Amino acid sequence: MTLIPKVHKYISTSLILACCLFSACKQPSDGSTPTAEFSTSGTTVTVKNLNADSEDRFTLLSLQNQTIIPNSDSATAKWDIGFRKTTIIVNGGKIRTGQGGMQRLTDQTYDALKEAPASGYRTDDAEDNLALTAKSGEGWYLYTVTTIVPIKDVVLVVRTADGTKYAKLEMQSYYKDGVTPSITAQTRYYGFRYQLQTNGTRQFQ
Repeated sequence: MTLIPKVHKYISTSLILACCLFSACKQPSDGSTPTAEFSTSGTTVTVKNLNADSEDRFTLLSLQNQTIIPNSDSATAKWDIGFRKTTIIVNGGKIRTGQGGMQRLTDQTYDALKEAPASGYRTDDAEDNLALTAKSGEGWYLYTVTTIVPIKDVVLVVRTADGTKYAKLEMQSYYKDGVTPSITAQTRYYGFRYQLQTNGTRQFQ
């Protein structure tokens, strides 16, 4: 892929964003291992700058170990959730190895959610039938012509790849360093927080 030429001022901002969404307004991935920054406060893990820039590979994350899992282990149950551009996958379903699942809760604040649902989890059953719909307004984000922002009061509940634990997750940013969304800010760097249930129940502390 070649770099997109310098855009002249007569080209609309919506066209610029379309380029960013579908062909990437930056260098293609160099094949290096993606990175992320993890910090913990109490039972909440905050993730910043999770790099989901690859055109053809997902950045795979173990929620339990707070680590990026190599793509060479994509056919194992070592990872729970994966990211590529605006698409999020889960390690469960017909096209996955794990026993994971995901549920999208709307009109739900992160802090108010005290227990993971007992049922209703979706899985990745085909590339065009994922647990989380990869469309504006139907998944985790809104495409607002010039920016991509998380939908307010949407919480993702993830069943881990081993099928025994649950995490609630709130998306916070799609921009590097969590800067204010803009057409010039660097995208495909996820920021979010999550809490993993580890006591054998579905209850969050």
